[in-house]
Amino acid sequence: MSDLNQAMVDFRFRPNQKFSQNFIIDEKLVEKIVSEANLKKTDVVLEIGSGSGSLTNELLKHCKVVGVELDEKMIEILKSRFLKEKKFQLVEGSILDVKLPKFNKIVALPPYNISGDIMVRLFKEDFELALLVFQREFVEKIVAEPGFKEYSYLSVLTDQLFEPKILIQSVSPRSFFPKPEAYSSLLKLKRKNPSSSIKNFPKFISFLKNVFRYKNKDFPNALKNCVKSMKNDFKKFDPVQVCIDFEIDDLKTNLLETENFVDVFKKISRE
Repeated sequence: MSDLNQAMVDFRFRPNQKFSQNFIIDEKLVEKIVSEANLKKTDVVLEIGSGSGSLTNELLKHCKVVGVELDEKMIEILKSRFLKEKKFQLVEGSILDVKLPKFNKIVALPPYNISGDIMVRLFKEDFELALLVFQREFVEKIVAEPGFKEYSYLSVLTDQLFEPKILIQSVSPRSFFPKPEAYSSLLKLKRKNPSSSIKNFPKFISFLKNVFRYKNKDFPNALKNCVKSMKNDFKKFDPVQVCIDFEIDDLKTNLLETENFVDVFKKISRE
């Protein structure tokens, strides 16, 4: 907290809620995150929202870091702190829009207000391990299983690509300044091998987002509505017959397993 206070004085800033800024002030939490990342000198870590550079500084003791930052004041601070640091590369802009250099791990405390969009972006990237701190309720969606109310397209995508593990279920708001309104969780994502047998993964993401709009409907109806909204993205097929073929015609969307969605997508896709 003393380091953050000094930075706020030196650079004349206050946390900007427009960017969902909650700076980490818990040293033990930082140590836990960095330790779980099992960093090596050859690693290149992506840090989403580097902020004033507290976590960045710890990461640089172990490996190269690619920091992504949108806030102009934070960019000024990062340039001042790490100007002569050859292992640090700063990417200015939003994680949702910028072109990223190659990296193999992610260690970050991303802004909570765009958590879902950030995960969708990361699903399209190739990396082996991620340590992420998100709001606890959002992490519950990431790891949710079929039948639970939190189960969503994010749950399916995560299960398809990664082995998720919640390392800390409840991170106190006191670990941040200013305090967020809710508890957070530390999530670890380890890439499955092979990560995916789907050729057009962005299209699979769109398919899931659409079909989960009807998560409480019988899946044949949900599939029919989904295909209508996505128009010419799929072959001509009978939604009921496809579901009968996979023995899922009597299930609601939120009861399907990951492999069910994958099987149906491959069956109806133009891949």
